[in-house]
Amino acid sequence: MLDDAPIRYQIMGNTLLIDDAGEVNAYQFRQQGDTLVVTGGDLPGAVTLTRGKGKTAKAESAAVGKNVGGATEKSAGGIRPELVGKWCQASTFLANGGGGSQSSACFELRANGSYSYASERSMDAYGGGAWGGTNSSSGDSGRWTATNNSITAQSGNGQTTTYRLEKKNHPKNRDPMLCLDGECYVTYWQKAPW
Repeated sequence: MLDDAPIRYQIMGNTLLIDDAGEVNAYQFRQQGDTLVVTGGDLPGAVTLTRGKGKTAKAESAAVGKNVGGATEKSAGGIRPELVGKWCQASTFLANGGGGSQSSACFELRANGSYSYASERSMDAYGGGAWGGTNSSSGDSGRWTATNNSITAQSGNGQTTTYRLEKKNHPKNRDPMLCLDGECYVTYWQKAPW
């Protein structure tokens, strides 16, 4: 119960996922006797909850949503637990005459609403006694939210990007994939098909 209303929740390790009318928010928690200290999600600080003796629990401090101009604002999306995980795509090309290229890109969506992204690319060629090569890497991190058909990344550099989201299964092995604007990434962790 929260504010005298029943809530749906799920616990994954020390992460508490709360379903608020279809919007899932992720919080970190630790239990100390009859108290539960909750942080993260849309809370501006730590909230300490005390175990109730009856049907309700008392919150010593509570703040849900973002207070904007005196009103509580909810984000358009939330943390969707089924999307939490690491997602990757990789490709390799070997040239008949020598050389080739490799690329990989992975992003991790965490239950606390943060993400990280890393990409590496390399290419080399050789023949006729000469060799040449190049490589590059890039990365990013920030916060993420999602709806049924989109995912929004708020980068630590201040840029916000929304991608069209599709959930598919790999055509060969049925591993789940996330496709962002048509570019598909396969689960890095073992997950059941969608």
